[in-house]
Amino acid sequence: MFSSIKMKMLCLIVGIMAATAVVLMLHTKREVGNRMLRAEEKAIRNAIDLTKLDLENQYQSLLFHKVTVLLQRKNEMQNLARLVYSMLDNCHNLYRGGVLSESEAQQIALSWIKRQRFESHAFFYVYDDRCLILSHPTSALEGREMPDLKDTKGVKLLSTMLERSRKEGGAFTTYFWNDGSGSEDAMKLGFFFYYPRWKWVVASSVDIGDVDAEAHKSLGRIIGELQESFEKVRIAQTGHLFLFNGKKEMLVPCGLPPGAIVKDVNPETGRPLLDELTAAAKTPDRPVRYLWKNPNEPASDAAPHVSYVSYFKTLDWYIASIAREDEIERPARDLVLQEVLFISIIFVIGIGITYLLVNGISQPLKKLTEYAKHLPQQDFTASEHAPSEIERLPQRYGDEVGRLARSFLFMEDALRQYIKDLQATTAAKERIESELKIARDIQLSIVPKIFPPFPDRPEFDLYATLLPAKEVGGDFYDFFLIDEDHLFFTVGDVSGKGVPASLFMAVTKTLIRASVVGHDNLHEVLTHVNNNLCEGNDACMFVTVFCGVLNIRTGEVLCTNGGHNPPVHCCARGAEYLQPPDGMALGIMEDAGYGALRFRMEPGDSLFLYTDGVTEATDPEDRLFSEEYLTECLVDLGDMPVKEKTCAMLDRIHSFARGAPQADDITMLILRFNERSS
Repeated sequence: MFSSIKMKMLCLIVGIMAATAVVLMLHTKREVGNRMLRAEEKAIRNAIDLTKLDLENQYQSLLFHKVTVLLQRKNEMQNLARLVYSMLDNCHNLYRGGVLSESEAQQIALSWIKRQRFESHAFFYVYDDRCLILSHPTSALEGREMPDLKDTKGVKLLSTMLERSRKEGGAFTTYFWNDGSGSEDAMKLGFFFYYPRWKWVVASSVDIGDVDAEAHKSLGRIIGELQESFEKVRIAQTGHLFLFNGKKEMLVPCGLPPGAIVKDVNPETGRPLLDELTAAAKTPDRPVRYLWKNPNEPASDAAPHVSYVSYFKTLDWYIASIAREDEIERPARDLVLQEVLFISIIFVIGIGITYLLVNGISQPLKKLTEYAKHLPQQDFTASEHAPSEIERLPQRYGDEVGRLARSFLFMEDALRQYIKDLQATTAAKERIESELKIARDIQLSIVPKIFPPFPDRPEFDLYATLLPAKEVGGDFYDFFLIDEDHLFFTVGDVSGKGVPASLFMAVTKTLIRASVVGHDNLHEVLTHVNNNLCEGNDACMFVTVFCGVLNIRTGEVLCTNGGHNPPVHCCARGAEYLQPPDGMALGIMEDAGYGALRFRMEPGDSLFLYTDGVTEATDPEDRLFSEEYLTECLVDLGDMPVKEKTCAMLDRIHSFARGAPQADDITMLILRFNERSS
């Protein structure tokens, strides 16, 4: 079922859509869910932060009002103190002017000060540097030395303010005093200034408890406003905000029954819940999680809850949220479910559309498949053929299907033409191959191929082989007896391959054989052959030739080289290359000069002549057989018979090539000198 392209395309597209849907759902579940959860948590923190900001603003306003009232009262006290100071100066001037005695002036001043009132429960009193009370609204205190007089908080008052007023001239202080009229201590604001002429301290005192009372009333109003605000805030479905202080007192319970949360304990840790909430205020951006049973839901069990806590240090208040953890996560879960449902609907619709599209593509492809299946059965040699069904597809479909059908029709026409051309080409190729085979046979018949060539001459052994790279090649070898005592031998390599090289080879071999008979010196032979090859050589072909003459009686060898690879002399010392004077390849330039080399072969010595197809044979990694490896192989083969040695060298070359194609003709000739003739 899955072998059809229709099913493969369906499976591919459905697989891609399914993978995309899964990735989108996983991404939605992770990313969107996390973002929604973070958004809910951020909303909770924002509600707490806004509440804290509003609380700070209201407290700053309250504090500003309190400070303003205190500054106003301080200014009034300082102004009255200046008036008192001025009156004291007047009395002192009367004394200095002799109008009054000092004691009379002092009594007038003290009497006047005692009568002054600038607010209810506000008065002046005077004492000297011994802390002796000179004037006081309470007459019972006059005449008493009270250096250790303390307020209800245990702070020395008279002696302390004496020292401060001496240094500063005038100083404010707050203290707590209980005059016996009430059970609570009253907060007083006092201003003390020092009158150095009589060493008096004049003090004024005013009750500022009303300022604190007004501040407490304002705090009460703030708490009431927070109560109203908290009742309007809902976190998730059932969560809310609440307020408690550092004394673990619930200030705004927000609908919770008395004792809720304050007396509750986290069953997982065993710690009081408020202790954990207080500790969580150190990290207001991180929630604290705990198990808690909501007393407003008696039917439910303890459930995981989440709280964020922020601390308002100035009032020692804690603003906290409380909400069920599953309610906070519910919007994220709902959104994920909506996304999954939406993706699933798109997935189902996409599968339906995909099926229709794939089916519309697969039907014409099925027709093309049937056409291709029956295409080999058609007779392409027929001059006429019946119209096929796919010829209507290019007009019906303008997409890739139509272009594919048009390609099939073009292929059919091309095949018909190709079959016709192939028939003609095959006939021509068979004719050429037949002619090349004949040319190969003719070429191989030109070189000697009967071995041993001179069975009645035991003085030497000779064997040669030629392996063209193509049907015909340009390599050649030749040997013949010039007379009873002299053996001529040669190896050549024509530039290029194929038929032109084989023809040039045949001409070269014929010229050499003809020239040797008429010349005694080998260098003159090569000169004569070279001049003949240069004439009319419009194709600019050339040939490298090595030739030599062996004196069978003495073992002396005379050789010359026309640009060919130097032969290898195998003797008792090993294998070494001969170095005859190197002349130019034949067929390049007329009247080129060629030198000669004369040496002697001892019985058992041999000469190995070859073309560059041997040393330039390559393996699959394009490494060369090389001249060094050639000498190693000849040394390894030792004194084998010349035929076996030649065959062994061919095996070495083929083994080295490891199947790599032969790039050039391979020609080898081995001449062994056995004994001198008598």
